[in-house]
Amino acid sequence: MYEKYLPGNLSIWKEYENGVREFINWAKDQQTYMNGEKIRCPCHKCRNRVFKTTDEVMFDICIKGFMEGYYKWTAHGEAQVIEYYDDPPAPVSVETPVAPNVATHWGDVEQMNWDQRMVYDAAGPHFFSAHPNPEPVGACSSFPTDGTEAGPSSYSYDVSRLSDQFFDVVRAADQPLYNGCDESQLTAVARLVNIKAENNMSERCYDQVSQWTSDLLPRDHTLPPDYYNTKKLIRDLGLPIEKIHACKNGCMLYWKDDIGLEYCKFCGDPRYKPTNDRNPAKKSPYAVLRYFPLIPRLQRLYASPATAKYMTWHACHQTEEVEPRNVRLALCTDGFAPHGQYGHTYSCWSVILTPYNFSPRMCMKPEYMFLTMVIPGLSNPKRCIDIYLEPLIKELLQLWDVGVLC
Repeated sequence: MYEKYLPGNLSIWKEYENGVREFINWAKDQQTYMNGEKIRCPCHKCRNRVFKTTDEVMFDICIKGFMEGYYKWTAHGEAQVIEYYDDPPAPVSVETPVAPNVATHWGDVEQMNWDQRMVYDAAGPHFFSAHPNPEPVGACSSFPTDGTEAGPSSYSYDVSRLSDQFFDVVRAADQPLYNGCDESQLTAVARLVNIKAENNMSERCYDQVSQWTSDLLPRDHTLPPDYYNTKKLIRDLGLPIEKIHACKNGCMLYWKDDIGLEYCKFCGDPRYKPTNDRNPAKKSPYAVLRYFPLIPRLQRLYASPATAKYMTWHACHQTEEVEPRNVRLALCTDGFAPHGQYGHTYSCWSVILTPYNFSPRMCMKPEYMFLTMVIPGLSNPKRCIDIYLEPLIKELLQLWDVGVLC
């Protein structure tokens, strides 16, 4: 279907034209993913960003061809299932950790629309097993979101505690944008944020678009008025981040027992920069390590039905006996200059973890290469890198010695 021209000829292949008609007829039946009578155009130029009539979509695809890699019509209603290899996983002797198909107040997983499925994948089946009919109470996040310096030992990664933060998101997935609208509040917000990311839109521009859109909607609409309130609504779909203060010379981290220190216990340099006379209470540290906890990301891989079944690929395709519940990780690091050649000399170092449980082609995809931490500059950490790796090592030891519930 995706081969456009006949070999050695510029005429369009008849099978390609029939396949395009089949795609358009199928897309017209997916009313949830349409804008009135228009569907998204998946041509090489529009790339599903523009709604057009079926005739316009037919013309564009025949002239410009499909966008690269669009074999699963996820923007037109086809279920998003990851398929990277032809052979199905072979049976193993140990129970495979696959996320169960839990019935929710939305129905089974196959009956959900894309925004409900997004909440389901983020929360995990354990959330809906414990809360089959969640009430729309206020969200209670278990993770620090205000930039505190709490380390991984200061809170639990248990899935039962993760569930509390999704109540408001579940309510947003059920609440219509306005009375009589088929789109939910979460659908509208997610699409606006996606447009902002794809077009590199500034927050000021996003606020203006949101305010103008709010003026066009009925008075009872639930669209957030600005980007700040939008982030408050969808932040619980994301993953936690920790900001840990560090010595500017790389001697130590101000966390765990040393979180209250004002000076480095090795070199004696101060932790904070000199305060401003106008605001003496505001303290700014010299160096901040940004750490993205690993355990919630691994739990997310097992919580989503789209990825849980592929976490045992290494066990299903090995000749020797392999424990399918093991998690294989690869670590790498490299430096980069955030200011480019036009800024002052400053080098940050990123630490990336990749789960090797997937097939070789899957584990090299960008979405499965986890940015774990960003080590602050000014220069190469060299022998001090083990100081910055302490939070990650602590999590890895917890996984090795104790384990966590997925």
